[in-house]
Amino acid sequence: MGAQERLAALLGGRDAALACEELTLRARSDVDAGREREAALQVRVALEAALAELPAYAARRTIEQRLGHLGGSREGVEAAAQAALRGGLALDQLEHVILSLRRLEAALRAVAAER
Repeated sequence: MGAQERLAALLGGRDAALACEELTLRARSDVDAGREREAALQVRVALEAALAELPAYAARRTIEQRLGHLGGSREGVEAAAQAALRGGLALDQLEHVILSLRRLEAALRAVAAER
C-alpha cells in the first residue's frame, strides 16, 4: 500500500494508525524544526511504542530485522532522552536520535508495504 492509499484507508476508517506512527511523525517534526530535546524525548516514546506494536507485523523477515535494529537503538535513545531532560544533548547523542528516527521511519514504511 502506497502513502496515498494508506492515507485514504486511515481517513476512510478502513485502517487505524498505530501509536508509533503518530509519535514518529511528531519526532520527525521536532527534528526538522531543530527541537533537539523534544525530538530525543519523542523518539524514545515512539521507539517504545514501535517495539510494542510492530512485532504483530514481524512475519516478514525484513520487518523482523528492522525490529532487531530498533531494539539495538534503545539504550542510546534512552541516554539521549535522559540528557535532554537534564538540559541538552551531545552531538553524538543527537546523531543517534536521528539515526533511530530514520530506522523507525523505515520500519513503518516496511509495515505499510506489507498491509
